[in-house]
Amino acid sequence: MKTIVTAEAKGADIDVFACAVAYAELLSLEGKESIPVIPGMFTASVTPSILAWGAKYETIYSSDGSENFVLVDISDPDQFPSFVFHNRISEIYDHRSGHETYWKDRIQNNAHIEMVGACGTLIWEQFKKRAKEKDISMVSAKLLLASIVSNTLAFRSLNVTERDKVAYAELSAITGLSEEWIQKYFLEQEDILLKNFEQYLRADTKVFKTASGDFAIGQIEIWDATDLLNTRKNELDHIMSEYESMPWIVNIPNISKGFNYVYSKSLRGKEIIEKVCGLKFENDIATTKGLLMRKYLMKVLREV
Repeated sequence: MKTIVTAEAKGADIDVFACAVAYAELLSLEGKESIPVIPGMFTASVTPSILAWGAKYETIYSSDGSENFVLVDISDPDQFPSFVFHNRISEIYDHRSGHETYWKDRIQNNAHIEMVGACGTLIWEQFKKRAKEKDISMVSAKLLLASIVSNTLAFRSLNVTERDKVAYAELSAITGLSEEWIQKYFLEQEDILLKNFEQYLRADTKVFKTASGDFAIGQIEIWDATDLLNTRKNELDHIMSEYESMPWIVNIPNISKGFNYVYSKSLRGKEIIEKVCGLKFENDIATTKGLLMRKYLMKVLREV
């Protein structure tokens, strides 16, 4: 039976890309027909250099209702692509909390929702668990390493676990990608994002449900975001005005400096973030004490 490995319908980042391609490869190594399908546009984390590695994937798919589906880097049913038959989902891999019970009730031990820094870590652990780590292609190994680097903000984020560090070390030994590559990767992202700022901010803004209603979080990952709010504020306001009906923030990890800017003109958004995260906004900007990824903010906000 054919298996489609896919993810969120909007805004695929490097974690989605890596996990879909690599897990489809793992299934193929086990003799199972599989296709990675990545709908929507990529975020800036999938750079031209990474695309040049030559991973094979599809961008559209028409289901005939006979296949199985594996969802990676997502577990929120409201965000799945329209071609996914929910009753034919065989596995879920995600590293965000909020839907564990929902999937455990439906697919039991095939729901792998674990709080690690990158979903790529979970997929690499499956290669090892199923004795296929020596068979992984160089492309998939590089993609998984990049997903861990990106989702942990080069191991500066507070969401890093020992499992991410082990996975990175093992994949680094396979790929030969160095720490110098990491900085070049983030600088390439920054260049891409700043040249197409509104496009990528729109693609990397997520709306999710909290106990009190919808909340929107845009995210801009920048190696050095020192001047961003001085130079791009009008564009930020233009894009986020599309979410004025709900509380919103923009999360801006300042990777090289080790902290985040959190920007918002939404009064309710600021009130919630100040209460939940203990931050203080001045002139619509708050500063964190460490690097926080959006997935952490989503986790704490779901309880508001």
